[in-house]
Amino acid sequence: MLIFWVIAGVALLLLVLTVTVGDFLDGALDAIDFTGGYLSSTAVLAFLATFGIVGGLLLTATDVSVLVASLGGVVAGAVVAAGAGAATRSLTHGPTAHQITSSDYVGQSATVTTSIPSDGLGQISLVVAGQSTALAARADGPLPTGTGVTVVSNLGPGVVKVSTTSPSSHDSN
Repeated sequence: MLIFWVIAGVALLLLVLTVTVGDFLDGALDAIDFTGGYLSSTAVLAFLATFGIVGGLLLTATDVSVLVASLGGVVAGAVVAAGAGAATRSLTHGPTAHQITSSDYVGQSATVTTSIPSDGLGQISLVVAGQSTALAARADGPLPTGTGVTVVSNLGPGVVKVSTTSPSSHDSN
C-alpha cells in the first residue's frame, strides 16, 4: 500500500514543480510522443498521481487485492491523463498560444491615442492576436490623436516607428 502513496506523492511534487518552475520533462517526452501532442509531462504526472491516489484509496478503504487496486488506478489514471493531455494540447496549440513579439507589430494598423510630435514620442493603440496593446511611437512628422497609422519598424522595446495610413487602404479595412 505504501508504494501507491509514494508514487502519488512524488508525482504530485513533480506536477507542482512543472506548473511553478516550468515543463522540465517535456523535451524527453517529445522524443517518444506518438500521440500528436497529447503526451505531456502534465499528462504523465497526472496519470501517476491519480494511479497512486486511487490505488492507495482502494487498498485502504476496501479489501481488494493489489492487482485490482492497480487496475483501478490505471483506469482512473488513464481518464485523468487523457483530460490533462487534451487540456494541455488545447492550451499550447490554441489560437492564443503564440507569444507576441515586437516583430508581430510591424505592418499592423494602429490608431494614434496620444499625439505624436515631430521630434518626440506619442502613443498608438493596436490589436495583435486579439490583444489590445499600447506602444510608444515616433513618426517622420507630427500626427494628431485619432490618426490611422501603420507600424513600419521597431525602434526598441515598446517603441515603434509609424507612418500614416493612406486613405484608400484605411477605407478598405
